[in-house]
Amino acid sequence: MSGVTLAGIQEAAARLRGVVRLTPLIDGGELSREAGVEVRLKLESLQRTGSFKFRGASNALARLAPDVGARGVATHSSGNHALALAVAARARGFPCTVVMPHDAARPKREAVEQAGASIVSCEPTMSARESTLAEVVARTGACVIPPFDHIDVIEGQGTIGLEILDTWPEVDAVMAPIGGGGMIGGIAVAAKGRKSSVSVVAAEPLAADDAARSVASGVRQSPTNSPTLADGLRAGIGAITFPLVQRHVDRVLTVSEAEIRDWMRFAFERMKLVIEPSAAVGVAAIRSPAFRDLAKASGWRRVALVICGGNVDLSRLPWLTKD
Repeated sequence: MSGVTLAGIQEAAARLRGVVRLTPLIDGGELSREAGVEVRLKLESLQRTGSFKFRGASNALARLAPDVGARGVATHSSGNHALALAVAARARGFPCTVVMPHDAARPKREAVEQAGASIVSCEPTMSARESTLAEVVARTGACVIPPFDHIDVIEGQGTIGLEILDTWPEVDAVMAPIGGGGMIGGIAVAAKGRKSSVSVVAAEPLAADDAARSVASGVRQSPTNSPTLADGLRAGIGAITFPLVQRHVDRVLTVSEAEIRDWMRFAFERMKLVIEPSAAVGVAAIRSPAFRDLAKASGWRRVALVICGGNVDLSRLPWLTKD
């Protein structure tokens, strides 16, 4: 067993009350027409630090012994977990070091620096992240707070699922992007713990489809390390999160890079939402023919889509880049 439980998520929700924002669940507007079901958007892009990651980082640090935190905390992240941990660590007075891929979005790097964390750059692969983090820990003695494969982090992210069910108990299905699996694993435990009939669907870039391959094969697969616009979803599915996904996630849908780009633009221009490419993966998946077929076969009428983050480099919008 992973140790991630509904009770643990409920305790995290109580612990985080007044620390994290209760983000809105809004009418999906045109996206509902595109998807063929009523869609409501859980705007974690409006969470503190601009993404859902603040929930998990804050929960993990709240449970960390002060003497351990005083030695410092460290992690690897392409940006959102880095910023979340940096802000949460600053609030607790803990030193923070973050290993970031050298190609991480500029606004994310700047925000992490402004939050007071030290940044160590690495190559944009999971193996490089992990080896560089190991060097940091050996040198500083910092406590590692992983971006997703950590029970306290997962249970913090799972509070999203509680909020969705509290706000919209009639919901039939919840969709969220998947990278390492911490967010959707926590959401799935929370949502199905509250309402067993709820379905949970993951959305993933085809270029970084290790979760889909892992579920299909029954064996955890390595990440492809292929480039994708959704840089926040490049991490491979974790040892803790994979069993959660196997047990609680009903389907993993994949989308192409062109779909991510086009539906990110749709969100900006038609929905008036600033979202990052990782969030656009969910938007692209929910309007795909595969999702329509799944929703029709399952009889879904009401679907919540988690907009996981809004930290985007406006100078690198994908539709402004020449092919």
